Amino acid sequence: MNKSKVILAGAVMVVLILIASFSAMSIVQSRTVGNVEKSEITEVKADSASLKWKRVSSADGYYVYQSPAGENAFERIATVKGEATVKYTVDKLEQATAYDFYVTAFKDSNNKDYDIESKEFSAVTALTPPSKQSIKVLASEEEGTLKAEWEINPKAEGYEYQLVKGDGSSFEEAKTDGIADKAKANVEIKELEVKQTYAFRVRSYIYESNEKKLYGEWSKAQTVEIAEKLAVSTNVDPSKPMIALTFDDGPGYNDASDRILDVLEKYHVRATFFMVGKNAQDHPKNLKRKLELGCELGNHTWDHNHYGKNVTKEDIKKCSDAINKVTGQNPTCFRSPGGNTTELIRNECKAEGMALYYWSLDTQDWKYRNASHVYDAVMNHVEDGDIILMHEIYDSTADAVEKMVPQLIKKGYQLVTCEELIYAKTGKMPEAGTQYLNATTIKNETS
Repeated sequence: MNKSKVILAGAVMVVLILIASFSAMSIVQSRTVGNVEKSEITEVKADSASLKWKRVSSADGYYVYQSPAGENAFERIATVKGEATVKYTVDKLEQATAYDFYVTAFKDSNNKDYDIESKEFSAVTALTPPSKQSIKVLASEEEGTLKAEWEINPKAEGYEYQLVKGDGSSFEEAKTDGIADKAKANVEIKELEVKQTYAFRVRSYIYESNEKKLYGEWSKAQTVEIAEKLAVSTNVDPSKPMIALTFDDGPGYNDASDRILDVLEKYHVRATFFMVGKNAQDHPKNLKRKLELGCELGNHTWDHNHYGKNVTKEDIKKCSDAINKVTGQNPTCFRSPGGNTTELIRNECKAEGMALYYWSLDTQDWKYRNASHVYDAVMNHVEDGDIILMHEIYDSTADAVEKMVPQLIKKGYQLVTCEELIYAKTGKMPEAGTQYLNATTIKNETS
């Protein structure tokens, strides 16, 4: 090959390289089509925001960018493939927080993912509402009064709640009120109709502007029956000594429990029974009789198989449901098997509106199974305000009760329920989730 041909071939090669380089640069530059017009927010929830934008002809897809509102610190969070796909939902957002978003289109014939270089854009802003509230406590412990407590939302500016008669299936006639204090997550509502069921729900809010509020979703509605003053409390004289006889583990599968009830009925006195759920389920007549005699129905877990830290919410709830199914009423109090209490137990009792009762006088009837021992343990040590522990499943205990009750009455003691005892001695109804050792002493220790 002569020299001229070599020079010509070299020139051709240089031209081809230049053309290829220019073409490659053009392809790279064309991969970004540009900013998308008419981006908008179509829906915002506490943890997500849905975007929609105008389709860009010939685009291979879109990039979605996100930044905390006003900070201009955008990061690409999603690649949306396809010219016609013009929607995207951003999830895992933080509640009650503002975000900026923008979308760009890209073209990529080689199916490679390149970020854009241009930062000229028009962002849209979404403000997520507060998260859905959770009610911790809804209870009626005093006549005509409802108490509600819910989780504090650290980002909320305040709360709004509704109260309506009925089962909560409709809130059209609900009374609506608010609490303009972000640190106050509870309310007490008085002068309600006693023995009437009310439904309650709550939501939090933040401010979109100085005046406009952005509300979170309503909590799940909960219901409670409004308490009335104890019908039997008028028979209790606060100036005279009184004690509460309490019985665990029943109803029994012998006649001990019925014999104990015979004594209570004969002398017109009352007691508190902490019952095992499955036993209560099997003895509906016994439960109904206790209720007719003015006795207090208590929860002692479903099957008495778990103690202390092993007691579960299900152990407690299942027992309450069994008692309610037979009597139409929920138990008003709880005692843990063995007496040991945990925060889980306290919280569940608070949620169910039950006070907890330990004891100040233990007869140890379960250990000795001897009527004389039980009788002496009570008569030799009883004091005003005592909560006395026995079990309704032993014949020996029934024998002791037949003997001790008339003697206690002769000594001037009023035999009342735990609820009546606390009310008479303190002037206040027992508090749900609080454990009492006797009429005036709270037992705070947990197992």
